[in-house]
Amino acid sequence: MGEKPPFRTGDSIFHRPSGETWVCAWADPEAGYLSWLGWPPGEARIADFELAKAATDEEHRDRLRELKRSGGSIAARALRLYGDPDAEASYG
Repeated sequence: MGEKPPFRTGDSIFHRPSGETWVCAWADPEAGYLSWLGWPPGEARIADFELAKAATDEEHRDRLRELKRSGGSIAARALRLYGDPDAEASYG
């Protein structure tokens, strides 16, 4: 899978340029970008963020499950990076 993502689905992340705190959908260290949960969807450079509050393992899995049910490209990328939250070998 490569380098471990710096943030996980469900982490609260502070976006320095805007001064806003968002919830991470996925963070891809190889691409250097991440996406957030909510509207409008989008991507931003990982380097522009810092961790505000780490999600617990349970929160992380719950958010991944919500994304999995919703489908779409954000869900597909999160599941590729972190694994299926319902599989035992999932990244935690």
